[in-house]
Amino acid sequence: MKIVILTHSDCDGICAGAIALTRFPKADVFFTKPVSLADDLKDCPHDKIIITDIAIDFKEKDRILDLIKSKKSVYFFDHHILPEGFEEKIRNAVDVFVHDLNASASELIYKYFSKHLPEERIWLAFYGAIADYVDNTKFFKEKINCWDRRTVYFEASTLVLGIKNPEFECYDAKREIVSALASGQNPSEIKGLVESAKMAVKRELELYDFIKKNVEVYDKIAYIKDIEYFGFRGPSALFAATTSGKKIGLCVYTRKNYIDITIRTPFDININVLAQKASEAVGGSGGGHPRAAGAKIPIDKLDDFLRELNKLVK
Repeated sequence: MKIVILTHSDCDGICAGAIALTRFPKADVFFTKPVSLADDLKDCPHDKIIITDIAIDFKEKDRILDLIKSKKSVYFFDHHILPEGFEEKIRNAVDVFVHDLNASASELIYKYFSKHLPEERIWLAFYGAIADYVDNTKFFKEKINCWDRRTVYFEASTLVLGIKNPEFECYDAKREIVSALASGQNPSEIKGLVESAKMAVKRELELYDFIKKNVEVYDKIAYIKDIEYFGFRGPSALFAATTSGKKIGLCVYTRKNYIDITIRTPFDININVLAQKASEAVGGSGGGHPRAAGAKIPIDKLDDFLRELNKLVK
């Protein structure tokens, strides 16, 4: 049976993919994202497809559902907001459906396959949870007590920061990381990853100073636009908020045909919901997690997006 793992290329996606690869060691691993999931499913010749940590693009939901129905076997593990009425439809279309907004994809897939995994693979669930700011689940808080949390957080930080630099940004390098983690290596054992993480820390500190001097403000929103540090979109958005004292920070990048926006907040605000509503209001798409979200909007709609998002911020 030909098996493929379709996962996200961030730390949680890498860890979730590594857990799946531990369970199915002969599987192929491919990285995808919400806007390309439908095309990747269309071109996928595999018998079993494991989808993990990929949000459903609201505009593509019907096409994605039809493609899933056409496949022999699909496992679905995710923690993003689903389109209204979509959960029941996809639940009935897949062999395995695991969805929880309040846990990482790594935790979800680990718990499902745990009986078939080495005990130490729980570390991957920890790393993914820490990376996605969901290290407060009941599962995490109970299980972390069995391990040295300082070591766990060091390894998670090594992975989160290490993949920010060009050496590890490409999919081939990340695929090698997935294989290494699935074989039992720790992030700090992967050649060059600790040094890459150290370089990322240095760049983040430089980035903070730069954003503090160059951040722009739109009422309750702060943003930084088209800066050099593309691999640091999350910290850039967060620094935009923290250096300006605003509730929400954006890191905005102008692409060829659209605008890519990363959104962060230091406050208890469900910015995934705000991102979805504001982006859809201007003909785009958005979503993510309560404190880490994003949006993709038409090239000429930034001012409209800022206005719509600002109206939603309480």
